[in-house]
Amino acid sequence: MEVTLESLANNPFVTVGSFALAVLGIVLAIIFYVRSKRDKTPCFEKSSNTIIEGLHQSLDGLEVHYKGKAQERITVTKVAFWNDGKETIDRSDLIEKDPLRLVCPKTVDVLDIQIVNSSAESNSAQIGEPVSGEDTVYYPLSFEYLDHEEFFVVQIIHNGDSSEEFDVEGKVKGVKHIEHVTGARIPSKTLSFLPFMGSVEVLMSSPLFMKYFGSLMYLSFALFAIWNLLIGNTEWYVWLGAGVCILFAGVMFYGFRHIAPVKI
Repeated sequence: MEVTLESLANNPFVTVGSFALAVLGIVLAIIFYVRSKRDKTPCFEKSSNTIIEGLHQSLDGLEVHYKGKAQERITVTKVAFWNDGKETIDRSDLIEKDPLRLVCPKTVDVLDIQIVNSSAESNSAQIGEPVSGEDTVYYPLSFEYLDHEEFFVVQIIHNGDSSEEFDVEGKVKGVKHIEHVTGARIPSKTLSFLPFMGSVEVLMSSPLFMKYFGSLMYLSFALFAIWNLLIGNTEWYVWLGAGVCILFAGVMFYGFRHIAPVKI
């Protein structure tokens, strides 16, 4: 069978392969650009877990004490702060007039606060004395330096619920704002409502798995839809499927672009 340039050009498999190589080239170019980019990217992520609540209502006479004081609710909130950029953040990058700080709502009592984990002792992460404001109390945060993916974790024990807002604010030289990473991990409660997800809960709760496997899965669906378009299946739902899958692939990759180097 004679193979000509015209027959190869009209072959849908060759067309799809060429398109796939073009997409792969674009993806690799973006990845190499991101990996070579040097910047400071301070990020924080938080998680809360109420460990004791309302025991006195179910067991008459029972009291829970923390450091000698009775509490009706005890919640543990952890805040991870790290540098997701390639350029080191030094102590000199912190601004005295707008210091790096952990902001806590005044509606809760902070029972204990401390740094429970750090990427290296030489980071010298510290928490300062609390400063009371009109509606909030903030704790100054400082460190000697944070290289790429170096971190520290602050643990706050308080009597508020798990929905209380804790924030990290302040100015870092050369940075527009501190990234608040949300949705980097899909909660187990959310996965429990999805069918057939119990067996893959560990994978689904991994941000790395969701970032790379999830985006590649949607991209493969998009390529399949585009292949159908090239062979003549030009119905509206094929166009819609291709567009939605490309959109979801981008959203999945972008949504998990900042991943904490430590699990909290």
